[in-house]
Amino acid sequence: MTEGEHLPRYRLQVVHDVPGRIRIRSPYLCDPFLDTRYLEAFLQAVPGVERVRLNKPAACVVVRYDDGASTRKKILDVLECPPGEIHCQTYDFSHPPDLTKTIRVAISLVLAPFLPMRLRALLTWFTALPILVKGADAILNKGITVEVLDAGAVTFTLLRRDYFSPTAIVLLLTFGDYLQELTEYKSNRLLLSLYKHEVEWVWIEVDGVETRFPMEDVKVGDIVVCGHGELIPVDGIVVEGAAAVNASSITGEPLPVDATSGTEVFSGTVIEEGRIKIRAMRVGPESTTAKISQYIEKSLKIKSRVQTESETLANRLVPLTFGMGLSIFGVTGDIRRASAALTVDYSCALKLCSPVAVKTGMNSAAQGGLVIKGASALETFSKVDTFVFDKTGTLTRGSPEVTDIVSFNGCNQKEVLALAASAEAHYKHPMASAIAAAAKERGVPFIEAGECDFIVAHGVSAFVGSHEVLVGNRHFVAEDEGIDCNVGDESARALHAEGKSTLYVAKDRELAGLIAIRDVIRPEADAALRRLKSLGIQHLVVLTGDQKEAAQALERALPITEIHWNLLPEEKAVILERLKAEGRSIAFVGDGVNDAPALIRADVGVSMPGGADLARESAQVLLLKEDLMTLPFAREISQRVMSVLRNNFRLTVGINSVVLLMALSGVASPLGAAILHNGSTIGLLAYALRATTLRPQGELEGLRAMAQI
Repeated sequence: MTEGEHLPRYRLQVVHDVPGRIRIRSPYLCDPFLDTRYLEAFLQAVPGVERVRLNKPAACVVVRYDDGASTRKKILDVLECPPGEIHCQTYDFSHPPDLTKTIRVAISLVLAPFLPMRLRALLTWFTALPILVKGADAILNKGITVEVLDAGAVTFTLLRRDYFSPTAIVLLLTFGDYLQELTEYKSNRLLLSLYKHEVEWVWIEVDGVETRFPMEDVKVGDIVVCGHGELIPVDGIVVEGAAAVNASSITGEPLPVDATSGTEVFSGTVIEEGRIKIRAMRVGPESTTAKISQYIEKSLKIKSRVQTESETLANRLVPLTFGMGLSIFGVTGDIRRASAALTVDYSCALKLCSPVAVKTGMNSAAQGGLVIKGASALETFSKVDTFVFDKTGTLTRGSPEVTDIVSFNGCNQKEVLALAASAEAHYKHPMASAIAAAAKERGVPFIEAGECDFIVAHGVSAFVGSHEVLVGNRHFVAEDEGIDCNVGDESARALHAEGKSTLYVAKDRELAGLIAIRDVIRPEADAALRRLKSLGIQHLVVLTGDQKEAAQALERALPITEIHWNLLPEEKAVILERLKAEGRSIAFVGDGVNDAPALIRADVGVSMPGGADLARESAQVLLLKEDLMTLPFAREISQRVMSVLRNNFRLTVGINSVVLLMALSGVASPLGAAILHNGSTIGLLAYALRATTLRPQGELEGLRAMAQI
């Protein structure tokens, strides 16, 4: 969100309004991402405002002002449509859940039997007072909520002069609240800790001298020095040295990778061995770690439709439970049954377990090398039945390689490659890079070249040694330069049929040979597509701007359902619209700026790790490593999480309905019903944690191999 941009309008509730003082409640005021100090300062800056106090847990803000009508209106306008900056970029982990309250209630429960009856009653009422106050506040400001149920159950047991059960119920409630807060705190911290790396000081080389600077002073272009055991604080290019870098926090890969001069390294990775100097390319909020962190933080606030519907239904059942409790008391006059019924709350397990399941699944995904941006993306991804792939850089590596060399007129393959590599040595286009890499790999020496002339989209003319050399397409060599290429046409047609591009190489006005180049298919592509099919994907579509022959060669190599070639970027989006019109749920996988329209139009956009910034921003799923097997892993996680959410809803409704019937029939006491209800919540929480913790398939295979050893 850009500076100065405002959030959507929020619903406000004026809880208390007297001259010069107003108390306002809104759900967004308890958002964990809310920057309370910024909002308080923003309100304080409104002319006429005297004092601001924000109570985040209660989702309330109290403002004292000069009692002017215009000031009051400005306060409401600010809170209804606040500036975008009030959402900070980090969770507040400065205050972990406090167990003190639970301990105090437990001490009261232990001491009560040894006290005189009057002191026991006083202690019990005092212990229950926070629950009663929360219930009274809720019924006045929110209506019938779970807080009202809790207060009702405690009140009924107190009226029966049972001074053990209410304290025990309060203990269960406070301990349950503590467990909820602790689980939320730990799951958020675990997920965000994957990308939250704090570096306060860094070493920067200035005029050949290494100098210590604060992290916030690092600028693009600085030479950052990192050694053994240190965290790399910036994205950049290694300019000197060598190191083994553990990139597991970014890619999920457990083994370190070698970083030498020219290697790109990323913030958040750790140097396990060696020492390198890095030219900073992206720093601060633009670095890889910061970007991924922002994706994660935004996704924590997004709920799936299943989550929202389950919580809505659970909230609607609260008044029903409250009504049943009062009805049973009205009909039978049995306070015991009524209070037992009021201890049952359908929403508790759903509101605790559903977010935990989602965050645990997202954490598993992150450890496997991908970011899923929220519960909504998880839900949609689980329903996808069609995967649409951009070809170049997605199913293929995106960097062409030499596959064949054909020689003519007395030349051999090494000579053809040497002539082409030497002529192309001064140029950096993909074909030239592929030829240079092939020469280096095969040990072919470069020959000094002179009078090089590069003709855009045609080829290169140069003198290599004492020979005139031409390298380019057939039009350039045969038609523009008048070289007889008939001897190579049959071979060229065969290579084209295999989806390969050809370069013609001429030496001293004769065709010396052909060099075939193809964008190589990723080695894991076939296995990844077959695994997707086994996970319920019915349709695999490929879109490419390549020629027909290259597209058909890919179709023969991979288990693709359909493929389209010679496409412009806007034509890709049109095909997606057609597929959606057929009723398909689509995931689009791409990596370029030109893929952004398709990524947006798809139900789920998936960006490759090397994707352009626009592609990464447009996507709902972001791969962090160059491995297509992360796609079926993401699919498996999404299906598992949504299965857990559905099962959690069924189990919550089923178990709590049974406990409610037991309470209404008198089988379960208030304390027994509370134990059953809270025990089932803890059990469902354990199920949500365990069922959504997954490991990548490769990691599981490694663990099995170790177990066999």
